[in-house]
Amino acid sequence: MSMLSPKITNAFCSSCGDTHSLALEPALHAAKILMGQLEKKKHINLDSDSTIPPQELQTDYLYGKARGKMFGVLVCRTRDGKEVVLKSFSGQYNGIWEIKGWVSPLFDVQKFYRLNNPQEKQIKALGREADNVSISAGTRKNLLQKRKNLSRQLMKNIHALYKLHNFRGKQCSLFDLFPEGKGIPTGTGDCCAPKLLNYAAIRGLQPLGLAEFYWGRTNKSATRHEGLFYPACQDKCGPILGFLLCGLETKEDRCKN
Repeated sequence: MSMLSPKITNAFCSSCGDTHSLALEPALHAAKILMGQLEKKKHINLDSDSTIPPQELQTDYLYGKARGKMFGVLVCRTRDGKEVVLKSFSGQYNGIWEIKGWVSPLFDVQKFYRLNNPQEKQIKALGREADNVSISAGTRKNLLQKRKNLSRQLMKNIHALYKLHNFRGKQCSLFDLFPEGKGIPTGTGDCCAPKLLNYAAIRGLQPLGLAEFYWGRTNKSATRHEGLFYPACQDKCGPILGFLLCGLETKEDRCKN
């Protein structure tokens, strides 16, 4: 099987000034098992007691208009020495944030819906209203500007929901990790690695290996192909992975003693 991912994940932590790393190898076997399950079962409902309708979790979704997505596996050790495997998918799956058996996002999903849904309806209404106004009319320009302003504020409010935890027991927001005045890319914090590491840190798990692979129809830019492993993205994950990994070395030392 081809592999494009480096042997380790390296990321600079602006909080402590050091570069932290996590190996790939311990997670490769678990990632290949997950690939096999996706290929055989044709759905991601790997926990049979999920309450989500089966048709919404089929892998057909990954080969349609939405195209494929990244999946991640993090192999961890519990406090009592047992090995556990965490798995995640990037962003939403067919419009769904939370699926039993997969790690949760970096925010409270119910808070997200309470914040996003009313504002999203208002933004779409402004767009429809603008479409019904003459292109040359000043009213249309004002409507589009109002929609733009609402969208920017909504994204800022959504980013404020994200809470990042590391292995030193520290917590921060996305705003703490991006330079002031520099925008936060859409989707930051929604990739597999941040979800997995944040989940492990909250639960006191010791990560041993991290692997991320693409599954489904090739993306539009043809930079992602099914069954291949890829490193974490630089634009969205680069600025936050260092913080999320911070303290992992100390945790490893404690486990050895």
